[in-house]
Amino acid sequence: MKLKFLGTADSAGIPVHNCTCSICNEYRSDNMNNLSTCAYLEIEDKVILIDAGIEDISNIFDMKKISAIFLTHFHADHCMGLLRLRHSNDKINCYHPKDKDGFSDLFKHKYSLLYNELEPFSETIINEIKFTTIPLKHSKNTFGYLIEYKNNKIAYLTDCSGISKTSMEFLKSFSLDYAFIDACYDERKETGNHLNYVQASEILDELEVKNASLMHISHTTAAYIKENNVFLKYKYLKKNNVFII
Repeated sequence: MKLKFLGTADSAGIPVHNCTCSICNEYRSDNMNNLSTCAYLEIEDKVILIDAGIEDISNIFDMKKISAIFLTHFHADHCMGLLRLRHSNDKINCYHPKDKDGFSDLFKHKYSLLYNELEPFSETIINEIKFTTIPLKHSKNTFGYLIEYKNNKIAYLTDCSGISKTSMEFLKSFSLDYAFIDACYDERKETGNHLNYVQASEILDELEVKNASLMHISHTTAAYIKENNVFLKYKYLKKNNVFII
């Protein structure tokens, strides 16, 4: 099984439109970009999406079988791609936390998407991969996911401003092989809808993860790290990072 990240940035992406900070200029000069955080699992020719915030995700996976979509929440940068993907010729199951509004008119005009509301700590098995929902603290009702495949256990934890005692106790009951966690902010911002890299690192330390990474980085955080030569115990993911599980 492969876990691949299509993007690992916050909702603004990198470079940010007309921003001339050191990071945005560096990305432009290298002809690079980093899109909002979005990943997928692939076994042979079968794909499971973890969020779908990239607008042209239907083109990226054209002529690929999408077995399921697991949404963390209904913010635009995590579900924008569903607006086109709902017109797929295939019926696709989309699993998500409770949200009466969803995003845009996705619930009103479902077309090929079959929405499945999940409960906290519920289990769903797709292609022999088990997904367990983990409630996270965010501005919208949000789930992280514990992903289990064979003997590997992966914690996927975006977006969040914190993790409740109940969710932490659940995660600590496992020996985690991998963990990927929201660390949008730098150390100057201690409150908001996301974690900073200090707070995220403390959570990873407590979980005692074997392989851990930060994600959902903003251009201001990346610039602060570069300009202040900040040492990070855990590194940020880059776009197109691939993990063989």
